[in-house]
Amino acid sequence: MQSRLIPLLLAVVAVFIAFVSAAPFEKRSKKYKGTATWYEPETQGGTEGACDGVEISSDDSIVALNHEQYGKMSKSSKWCGKEIKITGPEGTAKATIQDACPECGEGDLDLSPKLFKKVAGKLNEGVAEITWELV
Repeated sequence: MQSRLIPLLLAVVAVFIAFVSAAPFEKRSKKYKGTATWYEPETQGGTEGACDGVEISSDDSIVALNHEQYGKMSKSSKWCGKEIKITGPEGTAKATIQDACPECGEGDLDLSPKLFKKVAGKLNEGVAEITWELV
């Protein structure tokens, strides 16, 4: 009886190992590094974001993505509507990509004033070093 149990046990263990090793690992989100600036959509660019003309305001937790990552500025980007987590010198906050920033370099984000205060601090500072990633 014991001689039949060992091969069966080995077969069960082999199947378990095959399933575990075939299971995909959760992909970690890539972290981006750049500079945060802030803008008021109502007076700088308009209340319609580059992402399908979604209405945006200074009170929203939104960002404008740099032109290099956004892609072709004349149409909606694959990044539009994506939620991100931004970390700066004053804290971490979540935001949604709803606009494009033609002047921003790769990794940079233009934040709504509300968001800039949470992540970078005082608006009069104007810029802050940040990291960000998809949520």
